[in-house]
Amino acid sequence: MLKNTIALTNCNKSNVQSAGILLTRINEMEQVEVNNQPAQSSQSRLLKWALLSLLIYLILVAVSSVGSGFKMATHGSAQELFNFAENPLLGLLIGMVATALVQSSSTVSSIIVGLVAGGLPIGMAIPMIMGANIGTSVTNTFVSLGHIRDKGEFRKAFAGATIHDFFNLLS
Repeated sequence: MLKNTIALTNCNKSNVQSAGILLTRINEMEQVEVNNQPAQSSQSRLLKWALLSLLIYLILVAVSSVGSGFKMATHGSAQELFNFAENPLLGLLIGMVATALVQSSSTVSSIIVGLVAGGLPIGMAIPMIMGANIGTSVTNTFVSLGHIRDKGEFRKAFAGATIHDFFNLLS
């Protein structure tokens, strides 16, 4: 950049004007290239919407499959399988630990929704879902500890993790 500035200061006025005209032409050519791009066809848009619809359908089928598989595995006795989780604090702990292990509260929540479809009582599932939300806080705290070598980075990472923790606890 400095080299270009020195070169421009050593040029006479006509060279600077020529360079300005050249830059203007290049800019005009770039605009023409952008404007000549073909518009996205309606067929392409329709294809993207169809693909999106198919993917949403596949997610719903996957959650339904988890519920059906859970029903088959428990033979309709899901209540007995999760009797140990009748205590809401234990359900909260189960959700937190599952999220910390899987590193995804969305995955744990989806599995719990499938389990509810398979017969898990909602009263047991609610604390587990809340625990999955809180378990995200454990994950982000672990990530912030990865920056412990650099004091400035660690301070920022841990502050961000703490704010995220409080948001999860309050919501």
